[in-house]
Amino acid sequence: MKELLGDPLLLLSLAVVSGYALGRLRFGRISLGLSGALFTGLLFGMAGGSVPREYFSWNLLVFVVAVGLLASEDIVGAVRLYGWRFPLLSLAVTFSGALVLFFSALFFGRAVDPFLVVGTYTGALTSSPGLGAALEATGGNPLVVVGYTVAYPFGVVAVVLFVQLAPIVFAIDVEEERRSLASLRRSKGLQVPSEGSVGFSLVAFALSMALGSLVGAVKVPLPGLGSLSLGATGGALLVALAAGTLGRVGPLAFRMDPSILGAFRSLSLAFFLAASGLMAGPQIVAALSEHGLLLIAMGLVSALFAEAVGYFMGRRLWKMNWILLSGAICGAMTSTPGLGAAIDATGSEECAAGYGAAYPVAIVGMVLFTSLLHLGLRAVALSGG
Repeated sequence: MKELLGDPLLLLSLAVVSGYALGRLRFGRISLGLSGALFTGLLFGMAGGSVPREYFSWNLLVFVVAVGLLASEDIVGAVRLYGWRFPLLSLAVTFSGALVLFFSALFFGRAVDPFLVVGTYTGALTSSPGLGAALEATGGNPLVVVGYTVAYPFGVVAVVLFVQLAPIVFAIDVEEERRSLASLRRSKGLQVPSEGSVGFSLVAFALSMALGSLVGAVKVPLPGLGSLSLGATGGALLVALAAGTLGRVGPLAFRMDPSILGAFRSLSLAFFLAASGLMAGPQIVAALSEHGLLLIAMGLVSALFAEAVGYFMGRRLWKMNWILLSGAICGAMTSTPGLGAAIDATGSEECAAGYGAAYPVAIVGMVLFTSLLHLGLRAVALSGG
């Protein structure tokens, strides 16, 4: 058993295989699909297994580039269809999550350290940019990382289950949503021709990864709030979307065979979800023993409330198509595992167009509301509230 848990490649592969088997099981109308790898990874992690973070980062980067290139034909149409609704959705989702945790902290008073609350907010919305902003705002207080670590795996589980269960709970016909989106695109003349595609270009794919990492590392200063960056994930997604929309840049063709990109997408998704679970598993055990259920409950309520706000604004108020909205909700939470689950649940790569349209403003929202949450909790603490 020790040999098994000590071999990261074997462990990761077993988590993917068992996760695939779990994902194929149906519980009524519910099946986890490729998201099953997240849960088997968590179980292996709780049993003591772990993998280097590089396994997660590499597969995540491959996934977002494949998804970005696949969705590049749809992103322009998505923005033309819903325009300003994407940034407003992002701000509403990030604000809602912060609001829940602010009032939770007021309710529980001194039972929860304010620094833990700020970290829990960034973890519940699975936001690495938010964590960076929180550490900058708090002077690198280690409790922020603890709160993030406790809430993150449950934030991932919350968004994965939300996109899986929402069609059942809210009686959404996913097949009809796909057909209506295609019909809407045709009626508005938003179909993008696919000329100039190639089977697969290794150079173009790898270049998208490299340029995405560079773009994601650029930091933009925000007066009074520190700085923000897209991170490797956001940078790679935006570069892939832009390159795929252009189709060809000089001799390089970025519009590739969808079946090949789809294979890359499925493979990397399964492995990065399994790696995510393996990294989070040991932290869940530590979190339960050290901090009990309070932070976990606060994080889950924050994540679910933010997702519900996104759903009701997008679906009930603006009548957005579920395919694009499911991706936009994940983008508003900057949750790449959620995007993978949305694509898997809807059977449509077009979720990534909604994700890409919502993601940039969501990062700004996370940085802004993380800083405001910290300032608000500090003001309450200083006033003796």
